[in-house]
Amino acid sequence: MILVLIVLIIYFAATAIISIVLQKKSKNLEGYYLGQRNLPWPVVMLTFAATWIGASSTLGKSGLAYEIGISAVLPTFATVFAFAVFCLFAGRIQRIGQKYHILSIPDLITKRFGRLPALIASAIIGWTVIGTAGTQMVASSKILQMVMADDWEISYQTALVVTTVIVIAYTTLSGFYGVAYTDTLQGILLIVVIGVALPAAALTKIGGPAQLAASLPKHYFELKFDRSIVSYMVVYLLYFLAGPPYWQRSFAASSSKVASKGAIGGNLIILFYSFAVTIIGVCALVLYPSFPKGVSHEMLIPLLVKESFPPILYALVITSLIAIVMSTIDSYLLLASQTLCTDLLLAVHPGIKPETQLKLSRYSVVVIGLLALLFALRMENILEALVLSMSYFASAIAIPAIAALLSKKAKKLGITMGMMGGFISSVVWKSLLGNPFGIPEVIVGSLMSLGLLIVGSVIDKRETVFLD
Repeated sequence: MILVLIVLIIYFAATAIISIVLQKKSKNLEGYYLGQRNLPWPVVMLTFAATWIGASSTLGKSGLAYEIGISAVLPTFATVFAFAVFCLFAGRIQRIGQKYHILSIPDLITKRFGRLPALIASAIIGWTVIGTAGTQMVASSKILQMVMADDWEISYQTALVVTTVIVIAYTTLSGFYGVAYTDTLQGILLIVVIGVALPAAALTKIGGPAQLAASLPKHYFELKFDRSIVSYMVVYLLYFLAGPPYWQRSFAASSSKVASKGAIGGNLIILFYSFAVTIIGVCALVLYPSFPKGVSHEMLIPLLVKESFPPILYALVITSLIAIVMSTIDSYLLLASQTLCTDLLLAVHPGIKPETQLKLSRYSVVVIGLLALLFALRMENILEALVLSMSYFASAIAIPAIAALLSKKAKKLGITMGMMGGFISSVVWKSLLGNPFGIPEVIVGSLMSLGLLIVGSVIDKRETVFLD
């Protein structure tokens, strides 16, 4: 469709203009990785939300709502709870980051406990963020190929290459400035199109909320809590407390108040967006009581818009789906570059000049992006294995990261033992034992991490610097 192409070109042009305009501001490491620590709260809020919102929270949740009703929103309560806890620490993260010129979690660990535990943290974080970037590329390209194949016969490979090249280009040029402000554009687009316009159009199409309630059995409108929600809360809590994208956004805020305010606002957007997507899925059940054969329920949003609404809304939705993907990939590409060129490199070569680090950072975004692209094109099974690194990361890093941020009693031996023990125990519990008794590996790993951190810190009698 020509209209889709026009809207896409306008969107891509806007991201290009943003990256070119902001390129000159990324003159040093703090500019490239943290936007000079001067992001205003609306940008912090929207980049928090846009980073969380992805293909799963949009297409996956709407498909689940089509199947089970409004209970599909329940996992979001776990996210909101976890993010609410993170909001309590966001201001302190910004404050000590600005005071001690800290760029990342490994940088914080270095300043408190030395290079060895920071090197371990960097390796685990690097593995996680590179794997996540690759898996997002795979997911995004499959979505684009499924959505656009009928009109343009675009292959999975073509969609993958086009999306990846655009993200690599603006991330390389402008660093975190480009990521944050394109996230702002993408966040606004998602809220307006998928958060407001599409649910309103769907409700209007079926005759309003009253008609929706009359058209479906009551159980579609009942919240059915499940034991799994507790596991979700633990997993999300640990990941949000130590998630590198969220710490990065707190470090980049212009003040501790802005960091807290932005995190709270991002959390509210996540809650609102999840309800909107759930409404779309339930409305689709009224419009399509029997789903077309061969089409996954996860594809109901593009199907619904293409079949039932004006072409302009279809074009905006397709563009929004692309924005969803790009807002996640760019964040993880930049984090992978930061982990490689500042955290890992500084741990083994502390004398490197900042100017050299900045040059290597730009080059590494390209190299990491192309490597992730190669994996996505040729080695999808590896990416499926790498996605497990997210839970392994939470097991290994969450408790030690919070201890490094808050605890005066945490010691180098405890932090090191906590990270290694959490990582190894979660891998063994999941990969070798298969999660016995249905207990997620992240719970076992985090408990092991906490226990070893306490034991190691009691044993270690050396004095440790506390950043206040």
